[in-house]
Amino acid sequence: MPFLAPPAPTEQDNLAGYLSMQLDAFRALAHGLSDAQAAATPSASAFSIGGLVRHVTVVTANWVDSVQHAPALAPVAEIERRVAEFERGFVAGDSLATALAQYDDVADRALDAARRVDLETPVPVPDAPWFPKDVEHWSVRWVWGHLVQELARHAGHGDIIRETLDGATMYPLVAAAEGMGDLGFLQPWTPSDPGFTTGVSTVVYFAADPAAARAWYTELLGAEPYFDQGPYVEWRVGPHERELGLLDAAFAPEHRADGTGSVIAYWQVEDATAAYERLLAMGATTQWAPRDFGSGYVGASVVDPFGNVLGVMQRPAG
Repeated sequence: MPFLAPPAPTEQDNLAGYLSMQLDAFRALAHGLSDAQAAATPSASAFSIGGLVRHVTVVTANWVDSVQHAPALAPVAEIERRVAEFERGFVAGDSLATALAQYDDVADRALDAARRVDLETPVPVPDAPWFPKDVEHWSVRWVWGHLVQELARHAGHGDIIRETLDGATMYPLVAAAEGMGDLGFLQPWTPSDPGFTTGVSTVVYFAADPAAARAWYTELLGAEPYFDQGPYVEWRVGPHERELGLLDAAFAPEHRADGTGSVIAYWQVEDATAAYERLLAMGATTQWAPRDFGSGYVGASVVDPFGNVLGVMQRPAG
C-alpha cells in the first residue's frame, strides 16, 4: 500500500487504484496484532480491529456479488449468510490470520472485478429498507465509488481503535507492513512492551449499609447497576464502560491503607496472576490473592510497600 494512489491512465484504472489503496488499509491496521489484541475493544466503539476486518469482508463481498451478477440481482441467500456471520463479530479464540485470509480472497475478487467489469453496467438496487425506493439501478461506477468511501470511513474508524489499543498510527503501520525500512522522515512501527497496565479497569467502594449506598449511587449515576449479586453490585460508567463496584463492608479485606480506607482501584492488566506475582516480587504484600470473579474477570489486590492498596484486574477478551 503506497501513501498515495498511483497515477491512472483511465477512469477504470483510477477507481481500481483507489479501491486497492483502501483495501490495503485494513491489512496495515491489523499488522503486528495478536489474536487477543485483534479481539480487544479499547475505545468507546463496540468494534475491534478483528471485527472491522470481518465487517469490511462482508460489505466488500456483497458489493462484488452485486457487480458480478449485474444486470441481474445477486442471490439473497448468500448475502444473508454473510451478514449472519458478521453479526458474531470477532471474539476471543478467533484467528486473525484466518480472518485476514478470508479478507484477502474477497479483496482479490473486488480488484479483479474493478479492473474488468464495464463501468456503465447497471446494478439493480436490492429491496432493503436502507436503500432508496426511487432508484431502479446504480452503475458499476457508482458501486466502486461507494465502496471506496465506505472502506475509507471504516479505515478511519480503525485508526482510532488501533491508536487507542497500542498507540500505533497508520503511516508507520504502512511502512512496517510494506517493509519500507527507515524513510528518514518516518520510522516504521515496531512492537513495544505494553507496560504493566492499560488503564483503570474497576473501582470498588465499600459500604456498611449496602442497600442505602446502592440507592445513593443509583440516584447519582442515573442508572440501576447492570450486575447485582447480593453483597456486590456494579455499574458501567462512561463511554468506555469502566466498572464502579459497591461491596458490603462485611466482606472487605482485613487490611486497609490507613485502617479505614474504603476504595480499591483495579488496574487493567493482561494477566492478573502474573501481575500479582510481579507486585509481590517487588515488595508488596497480599491483600486478596487472585480469584475468579466470574464471566472472565480475574482480580487480585496487594498492599504496596508504602501502605497503599493496589488492585489488578484481568478482563475478558473481546
